[in-house]
Amino acid sequence: MLALSVVLSSALSVPPIPSITQTAVLDAPSPTVSPTFGILVGISGSRIVATGADPSKSGGAVGQIATFEFQPTGEWKPFREMQAVEQVLPGEMALGRIALGGSVLLASIERRDGSSSSVATFRSDETNSGWKQEGRLIAPAGAAEPAFGGVLATDGVIVGVSTVDMRVLGELPRTVQVSPKVFLFDHTATGWNGMGYLQREAEKQPTFFGASLAMIPGQVVIGCPKAIPAAPHQKLVTGGDSVVVVYRLNAQGQWAIDGELMPPPERRDYLGFGTVVAADTSVIAVRSAQVTGPGAAVLVYRRTESGWVYDGELVPTIDVTSGAGWGIALGVSDGQILVGDPTALRGDQTPGYVGLFARNARGEWAESLRLTPTVPVTSARWGVALRVDGRRVVVARPQNEREGITPGGAILFTLPVASEIVAPTTKPGTTEASGTPLLAPTATQPK
Repeated sequence: MLALSVVLSSALSVPPIPSITQTAVLDAPSPTVSPTFGILVGISGSRIVATGADPSKSGGAVGQIATFEFQPTGEWKPFREMQAVEQVLPGEMALGRIALGGSVLLASIERRDGSSSSVATFRSDETNSGWKQEGRLIAPAGAAEPAFGGVLATDGVIVGVSTVDMRVLGELPRTVQVSPKVFLFDHTATGWNGMGYLQREAEKQPTFFGASLAMIPGQVVIGCPKAIPAAPHQKLVTGGDSVVVVYRLNAQGQWAIDGELMPPPERRDYLGFGTVVAADTSVIAVRSAQVTGPGAAVLVYRRTESGWVYDGELVPTIDVTSGAGWGIALGVSDGQILVGDPTALRGDQTPGYVGLFARNARGEWAESLRLTPTVPVTSARWGVALRVDGRRVVVARPQNEREGITPGGAILFTLPVASEIVAPTTKPGTTEASGTPLLAPTATQPK
């Protein structure tokens, strides 16, 4: 049963925003090792996973993936054991990124010595952890791909593996390629099969093609920002155009470009257009980071009979101040968009925000629902990651011993059906002028 309340705004012009609380709090079944455990989450069907990056010092089985399964009783039950990534070599980093779809789970395995990284693949299984590791996806023989697995996505059948370097590298420089690829794999009766790759023309200088991925059956959305945020010690590298490319599988079984999304004129100074994407068949949400400053925007594109068109920007209600993390987590559910921002401010509350936007009767996008946990969450981490499957939304709850949040895991919300979510028709922060005259009638002078 949904717990529904109302968030009252301090601005009289803003309609109250409904709020829902969690359906379940999912904690790891045993103590966790990774200092960021719970910062990565996934959901598909009856399964939810939570994990965090784990470096390997001695090699072997590394990392912990907590898995929760929906029960006929309506409860979410954790598997007794947490799954590790096996056969990791000393010095490799496991679980920097994951992707879950159908019965497929992917986990990155990073190398830091300049040789190719790889991706571990798992299949759901009735083991104590819920998974069985099948093997690894690797780059083609030849040139090294140190950032292979920099971004991962899957629709449960096809897997997308980017070669854009999105790793947290400390003092090491980021690997930059002139024309990176997004490799596609599918699963056959004999195992995983390399299908080929998608790549943007080199003359367009697509340095960060693959900085973000979103996949649903028959559609791949690939972000190609002009730049991505650099660490303080790293040199800012810029490429050519800022674009998000939409590919669809045509009748001949080939991937064809279905659209090339560009930022609107007022956001073209933001170099990070496409650093995060989320999509369904009719709506695409794109994060555009300023890169050279703290600004960030979430832009929406809608598919019409004539193709993809720009449909507006998502702006929170006036009582929320978005931060540099606005849109760092995005999801799409039944044509509605979920936005996470761990840096958002709202009065004296702990920083962080997760909200849902819907189109109102005027065709405008408006904040329509907030996801509010009733349990403690790590400061400035609420909204750092989220994943969506239908009406279920899983939000990261990273562990933090200092704040008493252990062992870490995830928080699950269940959205109302789309038809029950009513988007406000008054734009945030605006007040319509009244047509009532205020000047008193001229008084009749006594004779």
